[in-house]
This record gives sequence, C-alpha cells and structure tokens, in this order.
Amino acid sequence: MGLKDFFKGTVAKTDLEEQKAFPVPRSNRDLWGGGLVRGLTPEKLASILDIVRQGETPAEYLEIVQELEQRDAHYRSVLSTRKHAVEGLALFVQPASDAAVDQEIATAVEEDIIKHRDIMDLRKNALDALGKGFAVNEIIWDTTGKRWKPKSFLFRDPRWFAYERETGDLRLREPLGMGLAPLEPFRFIVHEPNLLAGPQITSGLSFTALFYWLIKNYDITSWAAFADRFGYPVRLGKYGKKATQEDIATLRRAVAAIGSDVGAVIPDSMMIDIVESTTTGTNAQVYQGLAEWVDKELSKLVLGQTASTEGTPGSLGNQQGQEEVRQDICRADALQLEQTLNRDLVIPYVNFNFGEQAVYPQIKTKLVESKNVAVIVDSVTKLVPLGLKVAKAEMLGILGLTAPGEDDDVLEAQAYGGGMMELNSSRQVSLNAAEQDPAIAFEAEPVDAQEEVEGFTVITDEIAAVLEKAANTATDFASFKKELEKLVTGWQPEKIAELLAVATFKARVKGDLDFDK
Repeated sequence: MGLKDFFKGTVAKTDLEEQKAFPVPRSNRDLWGGGLVRGLTPEKLASILDIVRQGETPAEYLEIVQELEQRDAHYRSVLSTRKHAVEGLALFVQPASDAAVDQEIATAVEEDIIKHRDIMDLRKNALDALGKGFAVNEIIWDTTGKRWKPKSFLFRDPRWFAYERETGDLRLREPLGMGLAPLEPFRFIVHEPNLLAGPQITSGLSFTALFYWLIKNYDITSWAAFADRFGYPVRLGKYGKKATQEDIATLRRAVAAIGSDVGAVIPDSMMIDIVESTTTGTNAQVYQGLAEWVDKELSKLVLGQTASTEGTPGSLGNQQGQEEVRQDICRADALQLEQTLNRDLVIPYVNFNFGEQAVYPQIKTKLVESKNVAVIVDSVTKLVPLGLKVAKAEMLGILGLTAPGEDDDVLEAQAYGGGMMELNSSRQVSLNAAEQDPAIAFEAEPVDAQEEVEGFTVITDEIAAVLEKAANTATDFASFKKELEKLVTGWQPEKIAELLAVATFKARVKGDLDFDK
C-alpha cells in the first residue's frame, strides 16, 4: 500500500462528501438569531466580556459581535477595507523543489485549489476571523475522480463553535445540550490570526471595538433625543386678557398646526412667536465630536492609522507615512492566511493524492508594496548609464508587468528614436541624458571593427576618450563645445570626420525626439 493509499484509507470517501457542521433549526446550531444589541447596557456587556475572559465562548458574545458589524457603518467600512486589502492579492504556488515530482504536485495544487471557483469566497470568509478571533470553513471533498479534491467550502456560523476551557481547543457545539465535539481531521479550515497574545477568543478586533461602539451608541441616542427636543424652534402663542376659552383653544390648534402645516389662522388680537435657540448648534457639536473621536479610535484599531479614512487636508506626508503601517498590517494578515491554507487545505490534499511529503508546496501571496514608481524609473534611467546594474525582473515587478513570451508582440524603441547609442554589446549611453547633463561620463570599450551597422559609424577609443574628457570638464553644453574644439585641434581630417559623424548622429536623435514639438 502506497502512502497516498494509506491516507485515503484512514477516512471513508462518504464521510468526506458529507457535511459535519450542518445547521439544526431551533438548536445550538440555528441559522438565525439577532436582537441582543437592542437594550445592551454597559453592565450587561461587561458581564458578557468577563465570561469570555474566564475562558468561556458564549454564543451571545459572538452574536453581539456579528450585530456590531451590521449596525456600525464606520466599523464595517474599516474592517472591510482591511479584508479587501488581502482578498485583492493574487495567489501562486511555490513548489517544494525543482524536482519533477514536486513540480507535478505544485501543478495539481494550482489546478485544484488556486483555480477553484470558490477560492475567493474561502479567503473572504476566513478573514471573518479578524473581527471575531476565529473563522471556520468546512471542506466538502470530491472523491469521484482520480484525484481527491475540494468540491466546495462552506462558511460555518462562529456561534456553532466554542473553545474548550481545559485545553483551549476549538470544538463544535452539539445541537442539543452543552456537549462539544472535536473537529474531524481533513474537514475544517480554521483561521485563527495571531492579533494579540493571550486567549484566541479575546484577540479579535471586535472584543475591543465593542467598548467604543457602546460609547458611540449612547452618544448617538442622546444626540437624536437632543435634536428631537431642541432641534426645532419653540412656537409661542400669546393671547390677551380678554381672550375666551374658545379663543385660547383656537390659538392652541394654530400653534400645533404650524408644526406640520407651516401656517395657521388666528384672530388679530393674538400672536405667535417662533423662538430659535442660539446654542443648539454649539451643544450638538459635543455629540458630533464624541462620535468622530470614537470613529478615529476604531480606525486606529482596525487599520493602524486614521489618515486614509479621515482625509485630513494638508496631511499628505503624514498620510504616506501612516499608509506604510497599513501595508505592514496587510502583509501580516496575508502571511497568516497563507499559513492556515497550507496547513488545513494543501497538506491534506497532497497527502490524499501524493502521500506524505518531507516538504510540501506552499500557497503564497503576491505582496505588492506601494512604491513611487515615477521616482524609481527616473532614478534607474539616470543611474544605469553610470554603471548601476538593475535586474529586469525586479523592474517588471515594480511596474506590474510580465516578461514577454516568445510569441508575444513587444514594443521596442527604434535604433535612433529611443535616444540610445550603442558603445559595446553590454553598455549603452543615453544621448538624451548627456544633452541635459554633459557631466555624464561616456564610457567606451573596444568593439569589433568588423561589426558594422548600416547608417552608423563605429566610435573608436580615441574619439570616446575625447568625448569623455570634454564631458567631465564641461559644466554646460556651450562649455562642452569649447572643450571639444580645444581637444580636436591638430587632428587629421579623417578623425574630425568621425567626430562630426557622432555629432550628426546625436543631432539626428535629438531632432527625432523633439520632432512633434
């Protein structure tokens, strides 16, 4: 029996095709719930959080956390931003080695996992752990073909699970009663991001966000009550001493009508004043300021910064600095998700189909860091002619481009239109850059005099040396010309002709580049 047959023999095919954490109506694994946030008081929330700190995993806590994401627009926005930053990154497979068998395994992982139609949903659902501390997806396997592969990934409600107090292991709640069942191997992808040292259930972002949300909830409720009571102007009806009860009743109806009909009819002996508060706006700013402060704290908690969400005017430099912190968070989230997918999905898949391996292929994320591409390209353009060596693959990665294949049509600069003059097979000098800065040194190495390019003249060592010396001495183009005149005094006509050929070539390049202007 081979290794893969051994692993396949440890589980029944029918078990892998059936759901284990299935929903049960009106039980511990019900699909529906909600309403716990309504009437949530500081005392009740503190009691629930204390239970969580003591090692319990009450379903009430996970339900409140879910409602938090549904009710608070700002928290949902910043949490979604953090998730999307990872979801949008491409995945690839890194083979265990260059050996043929390892390449074959990596290709299979690419076809059956990376290209799976539900892989995006799996990543999205796994990142639900950022808020709650953990997320569980169940694997339904397809065992009908030669290769056993994932058929679907089913997100499971976190309320259906609890951490065992004695061991700290995640367990599946029994539908009825208080029993907890261990998670069967090869069946679940459990993502537990290490966001905070300590018990896993308390490391979720929502555990901290609940405190701020409760403050904001009371603030918004009070703000709404304040606006309802003091946001409208006071309607004051006045009547004279001779007014009868019927007149007073008429005035009362008129005052009430102004609130809805914006108009009323009263006797000329009566009067209605509209009194507006002069401090309502100032008082309302207290509520607004508190709500904005809470939102900023939530942004710091989830994104590690506030610049990208607040958009503070005049803070471009500060925003770019804080954006790097957010990139660090994105990188950490991506790496931890890689670890989960490789442990709970790739290893079982490889064991089923290829047997146990000393080293397994790994799912990797293409981490793209924000860089100032314009500055990099400008620097490379100036430094490469001076001898800086830059890997083509690295530049392609920065620009987000791929290397062309053998059959691909490629864009190429013309021999003269690109502003490049070949001195030897491995070094090129930009005439365009030399025009702007004559201090750029021209370097030349011996070339094969037999190699002739139609329409061009080979630059000899002597001419190259003169050009280099003139460029190093000159400070601008005018002084460059004067230096050349000094250096070529006494030259034979043939040498001057060669120099003229170089100058003519340079003028031709400049003319082609500036033709549209």
